[in-house]
Amino acid sequence: MTKMLKLMLGGMVAVTCVWGAAHAAEAPVANTATAVVAVAQAHPAGAPAMVDRIEIQVGGEIITTLEIEEPLRQLRERAVKEYRGEELEKRMRLAREQHMKRLIEQKLLLLEARDQKIEMSDAQVTERAKQEVDALRAQFPNEKEFEKQLATEHLTVEDLQSQREHLVKEQLLQQKLLQGKMQELSTGAEVTDAQLSDYYNKHKEEYRRAVRVRIAQVFVARPDAGLPADAFDKADRQAQGKIREALSELNAKGNFDAVARKYSEHRVTAEKGGEVGWIEKGELGMPEFDKVVFEHLKTGETSKVIATGRGYFIVRVEDRQEGGSTPLDEVRGRIRQMLMNEGSESRYQAWIDSLKQKFKVTYAEAKPAK
Repeated sequence: MTKMLKLMLGGMVAVTCVWGAAHAAEAPVANTATAVVAVAQAHPAGAPAMVDRIEIQVGGEIITTLEIEEPLRQLRERAVKEYRGEELEKRMRLAREQHMKRLIEQKLLLLEARDQKIEMSDAQVTERAKQEVDALRAQFPNEKEFEKQLATEHLTVEDLQSQREHLVKEQLLQQKLLQGKMQELSTGAEVTDAQLSDYYNKHKEEYRRAVRVRIAQVFVARPDAGLPADAFDKADRQAQGKIREALSELNAKGNFDAVARKYSEHRVTAEKGGEVGWIEKGELGMPEFDKVVFEHLKTGETSKVIATGRGYFIVRVEDRQEGGSTPLDEVRGRIRQMLMNEGSESRYQAWIDSLKQKFKVTYAEAKPAK
């Protein structure tokens, strides 16, 4: 694989997103294989040459073997470091399916943008393309090395700029089309109160909240476990002495804010008088801490010294909220937005399906399974 092709692939979103994020309807346009095929003049060292041919035709646009396979080859090179066997092949099948779907969508959007006679200014296209070329140039030590690499791929800087302008124009046309279309799709995504209530009642368990408390703390850390035994014991005794001194002063003067600022070793909370904020049971991963704070302390009460694997705490419970179902009014906005997004997504897919009917999609071989 050529160095320039690898640099182009480094910015790809469309294929790699399938490993950790769902496809977002609002942003189907990405820096995909269409942005690299034009400069791909070679294949990976030692690998058999890939025959480039038309694999899919979308209206008058084509998708080639290189557009499909080169990004997936790059992805596999990374994936084999994490996955093996059937799991690797399963993920690669999903990546291929999502990548081909994205390429087809991009062609459909481009055709529709042209059909609607959407235009982009030459100045905007040229400037965006120049920025992309400059970003590539910056990855070489100097201009000579950059031009040398281009020469190995039978390109000049002017050739690269021209190619990028062509591809940038396509991307900007797709984006401009989508901006208007997504506004249209979102407008009709109203959610009624009845729909909100119905969803909430069917998913109440998802909106249960845990018991949580708002606390302030004084914290003294345990010494490093890697210390020699004698040194550890000595440092631990000092830590225990410090937290007991803090507790003694707190019992005598009752000013938690001042004691936290003076003794606590957790700098961020110490500067706020020990204020931690709201926490839920289990959030900190210290069962001995939770037992005291959640089961024994009432609002306004202060603990004695709590010993944990991390260190020693004195905790004051400032407020408490019991667990249970979160009222609909508290989650109404969140549910409304989620249902609106789902509605927009379904309408977006219906629109894409209509474009597939408008601009016929044909495959060189049998259509891959969905």
